[in-house]
Formats: sequence, C-alpha cells, structure tokens
Amino acid sequence: MKSSIPASHRTNYTKNATSFTQKANKDVYEYLNFEDKQDFEDADKGLIASFENRIENLHVQDRPSPDTVNPSLWRNVQLQAKSGLFKVVEGVYQVRGLSLATMIFVEGKSGVIVIDTSSGNRAAKAAIELYFNHRPKKPVTAIIISQSHSDHFGGTQAILQYAENSSIPIIVPEHFAKELFSENVLLGPIMSRRAGYQFGSFLPVGEKGFLSAGIGSVFGPGNGFEMPNIEIKNEFEQLEVDGITFEFLLTPNTEAPAEMHVYIQDHKVLFVSENANKTMHQIYTIRGAKTRDTLEWVKALDKTIDIFGEKEIEALVMAHAWPVWGKELAFEHLELQRDLYKYIHDQTIRLANHGYTMEEIAEMLKLPKTLDKYWGNRGYYGTLKHNSKGVYNFYLGYYSGHPSDLDPLPQVDAGQKYVQYMGGSANVIKQAKVDYENGEYRWVAQVLKHVVMADPDNNKAKELLADAFEQLGYQSESANWRNSYLIGASELRNGFSEKTPPLKGIPATMLSMPFEEFFKFLSVRLNGPKAEGEKIIVNISLSDVNENHTIYLENSVLNKKNNLDANPDVSLVVDKATLYAIGIGILEPEQAITSNKLELSGDQNKLDEFLNLLDDFNHSINIVTP
Repeated sequence: MKSSIPASHRTNYTKNATSFTQKANKDVYEYLNFEDKQDFEDADKGLIASFENRIENLHVQDRPSPDTVNPSLWRNVQLQAKSGLFKVVEGVYQVRGLSLATMIFVEGKSGVIVIDTSSGNRAAKAAIELYFNHRPKKPVTAIIISQSHSDHFGGTQAILQYAENSSIPIIVPEHFAKELFSENVLLGPIMSRRAGYQFGSFLPVGEKGFLSAGIGSVFGPGNGFEMPNIEIKNEFEQLEVDGITFEFLLTPNTEAPAEMHVYIQDHKVLFVSENANKTMHQIYTIRGAKTRDTLEWVKALDKTIDIFGEKEIEALVMAHAWPVWGKELAFEHLELQRDLYKYIHDQTIRLANHGYTMEEIAEMLKLPKTLDKYWGNRGYYGTLKHNSKGVYNFYLGYYSGHPSDLDPLPQVDAGQKYVQYMGGSANVIKQAKVDYENGEYRWVAQVLKHVVMADPDNNKAKELLADAFEQLGYQSESANWRNSYLIGASELRNGFSEKTPPLKGIPATMLSMPFEEFFKFLSVRLNGPKAEGEKIIVNISLSDVNENHTIYLENSVLNKKNNLDANPDVSLVVDKATLYAIGIGILEPEQAITSNKLELSGDQNKLDEFLNLLDDFNHSINIVTP
C-alpha cells in the first residue's frame, strides 16, 4: 500500500519544542562540561583555508543551541561545521567538511599520496583542488583506502585524474573488494531506503531539520570506485610509497569488515581510519548492516595502543573528526574509545546472563562517568541503547527467550488486534493525546504505531504520531536518531513519494564486480514462488575475461558451476558489461544480439523465462505506514 499526498498538499510545517523537550535539553547543559573547549581548539588548529559547507550557512558558531536541538548535538554540529584545508604536521594535510569522511594528503618525494578519497567524485575533486590551491601541485603518486565503506573510496576516479597514469598503487586492506560488493550491492535497495532515515535525506537543513550525520554533515554524490591493485594481507606490514614509509595494521571485522590503521613513519602521524572517532560509533548501524564484532574492535584499538605506543606520535588522525595532537592525549583518546566499547560489550553480556532481555538491558545500561562525560564518547552517531541491542543480537539473536516471541504476528496484523483490544482507534488516540500532553513521547510513538499500521488512513493518528516523533527528534543527542525521527514525522505528514530514477547505466561498483558476486545478486532477486517447478540451465562464456560459468535453476534456487554444462537450455557468449546490463534489466537480449554484443545459441525463450523470474526491487518502500 502506497502512502502519499499530492505535491500541492505537501507541507514543511513543523512544530516548536514543547516544555518537556526544552527541559530535557536544558538538563544536558547541567550534566556535561560545556566549558571544556579543547575540541574547539583542536578543530581550529592548523587551518590554512576555510571552505563553507551547507551547515555553516546557518551560522552555527555564533548561536546558542536552539530549543529544537539537543545542546550536545549542537556542539558536535559546530565542530563538524569547521571545514577546509588543515595542516596536521609538515607534510601531512587534512581536508574536512567537503564530504562525510575526511581526506588526507601526504607529501612524498615526487608527488602526493592520498589517503581515503571521500564519498564521491565531486567532493574528491573539490578537496584536492583546495589542497593544490595552497600546496605545490605535484602528481598523485598513490592512493591508500583504509576501509570498505563507500565514503572512503567513492572519489577514487576523480583523484586518479591527477596522477601521471592510472596504474599508480591503490592500496587497500585484504578482502576490501569482496566486502564492499557484499554491502553495497546485495542489500542495496533496502539499505539505501533505511539510510535515508539515518542520514536525514530530504530533510530541509535547519534547526528543525537536518544538521548532521553525527560524523559529518555533507554527502558527496557519485560513486567513483576503481579496483585496487595492492592488498595488505599481513596483519602488520611495512611499505615504502613514493619515498615515505607506511606501517599498516590490519583490523578486520571492526567498524568495517575490511579495515586497517596506518602509521606514517616519516611524519609521526597515526591514522586509525574509523575505529576511533570523536563520538560513540555504531556497533549496530540503524541503516541495517552486519552487527560489528565488538571484541574485535576492542582488540584492534588495544593492539594499536600496544604497537604504536612504542613509536613517536605527533598527531592522531581519524576519518570523521579533527586530529588529536601530542602522544599523551592521542593515546588517552584511544584508551577511552577502547574502554567505551569494552564496557558496552561486557555489561550487556553480564546483564543477559542475569536473564534480562534486549529491551531491558538497553533501558538499564549506563556508562560510568569517566566514559560518559568524555566528549569523545558521546553518542552523536551510535547510541548506548541501540549498541547494547546490537551486542545482544550478535550473540543471542532477535529472540528474547519468551515463547510468545517465537512467532508473533507481523506489525499490520498485530496493530489491528492491539487496536481492537484497546477499544478502537478513537479511544487509543484520546488516551495518547493525554500522554503526549504529559511529555510521554516514547509511549505515544509506541502505541500509535499500532493504530497507523491498523488504520493507515487515520490522519489524527498520523498527526499525533508525527508530533511525538518530532519531539523525540528534538531531544536526541544522536544525529541518526534525530534524522530518523524527523524523517518519520515528515513522511507521516506528507507521505513518501520519492521515485527512484531508472538506471541509465551500470553502477561503477557493480561493473567492477567479479561474476561470483554478481551471481549472488541474481540469486537474491530470484522469485522463489514464481520459479517453483522451473528447470533452466544457462551456459555463460564471458568473452572479455575468459571465464565460463553455468547457472542452474532448480528447486526454486540458483546454483552455479565454474564450467560449461554439456546439455544447456541456452548458451551465451557475451562480455561482462553486456551480461550485467541484461541481468539488471537495462538492456534487452534482443538488443544485445542485434548490436552483436551477445551471441546466443539454444532456446532464447528459456533466457526470457529466466529473466522474467527475477524481481526488480522498489527503493521507495514504506516504513512508517504499511
């Protein structure tokens, strides 16, 4: 069921903070030490040239926190808004605020080495041009990508334009390509929709709308992925790149499944990618991804402290924050980040062994003040509640242990029964209004979800639920929670009618995928019920990469062999790009045959039948309504 409102009736109408929200935000001032200005000193240090981003247009530096923003989050927004080119130490420079992740420029003997290329080509180009406007314009001699999330590699194509040739080293951690294909393609449709909530997509920028993602405020469109040519495979590895000695420490299965830390020996700078930040990160990311292995994360930070604690350190650099200068402060920060995640892990498991459920643990768990009051551990991105649930789920799964949770009704069916038991929608709304006026927004949100799922055309329920979401968003310290609540409120008021534009070409990431990964994507698109009783064998010879594969459809699943079957239903000789275009539905087999891009033998009807059994995914999925 699609919930939408005509564009002429849509509104950006928002409400003010209630007295309960104002008090909750005022209490934050009482709890945290806003007189501590060390982060502001560090975020300003080394500024060479400012670059105004969209948040700076709000003049956040000159204004106290509005009633509609958690003061701690507002402080984070002020710090993240400090964007431009910064000198870390002589020979190492950082660009912040042009994209979600920072970019690092290391000056080598003959050129410049770029560490992480941001989330898109446009941002990467702007960052390197800013650098070249103030530093010698020498060719890019190498690229180092610290991990497999797209905000670290999306501008690689743009950066390569500044190299003397495209064969310069692109250095990545082991399994980098495999992991990025898994996360960015296999679950792309649902994860991108959920990411729209997490990152506040379509929210207007402002004190009642989008301010931050918690780890940055700017998103660079366009994915300029390029396949790497050097993998760091040993846990600890030293490599000389353009006359500069780099020491790499692999940290797999941490914040990203493929990740590494980098020590720039010649400049005494330690880069820890995204395993340490100036925030509590996400052990479980609410956009939806594999829950991170908290103990591996802790171990990586501990090993970094042990290994590089023996080195000279002038600065600690992170992927989503300003540097920390001086070895003592740098390692104090790493230790507090390590202990933050260790505490969340250990205490969640302790309480689970006492028999508490995931929801109960999230409500009970509190950090000790030494960890909680440290600004670098505040929950601007991850939160204590959803991280503790992530740890619980990592070990024990979604099931609480209570038999009634083994097979509960889905949310629409459950909503209808709840509303029936509560005496109907009007009765629930009447009571929810009283609770709303008493500031019980969490409960109002919880109970009205059932009414909206049972009766999605009930505008009174949707309006009151939107109001509750809005106040919860205004109170949230986590940018992710704020964005999710405010997007939810907007969609309840206006519906969701954003259309995903049709693909005009193969995404760069997909085009680089080996067939093994593309086959996984085909497999999850197979409509099992429609395929029941079907048996199809397709031989595929990939002419440009000299590979042979056979796809078998039987028992409503796809299997694959890396050779050709002796008795196929249909055989294809085709280059990889053409096959992928046919597979994702932007090229018809007949067109490929006519243009001599596809040589087909056997029964073409079998190929058509096979393609018709593959689902196309709708990115415009309803979330707050059925």
